[in-house]
Amino acid sequence: MPRRLPRLPPLMAEFDDDERDAVLAANRTFYRAFNDRDYDAMEQLWAPTGATVCLHPGQGPLHERSEILRSWRSILSHPDSPKVRCTDEWVAGRAGLAIVVCREILANGQLMATNTFVRLGSGWHMLGHHSGPVPPVERRPTAATAAAPARDRRKLH
Repeated sequence: MPRRLPRLPPLMAEFDDDERDAVLAANRTFYRAFNDRDYDAMEQLWAPTGATVCLHPGQGPLHERSEILRSWRSILSHPDSPKVRCTDEWVAGRAGLAIVVCREILANGQLMATNTFVRLGSGWHMLGHHSGPVPPVERRPTAATAAAPARDRRKLH
């Protein structure tokens, strides 16, 4: 009898609104720890075991949990470390694994980040963070900017 391949669950199997909300809460915990310079919260969020990866903008990949946390300790303790606002979160996941893609707004630019989470017994934990620069997204004009002349979008520069 031919061997049958295992049946894989559909992409969204066991990933309902409650799971999505829990992943978004973990993602927001990451940015709160970053902005509050809370190393302990950052350490608790990263998965305690297993494969991990962190790619800070313009840097090479870090794979060991200890080197990832050492990099976060350095970033969080630096007096000029930026504040980051996370927007436009998009979540995809399946049982036990989720990815959040979001825009990081900084004072001097914007980044896109991919944050990967794994569900362990104690909840969702980060196993990957990768961010890099992207062109800024133009937001809808506010009352303060509505009076400014419209940009001619036919021009390339």
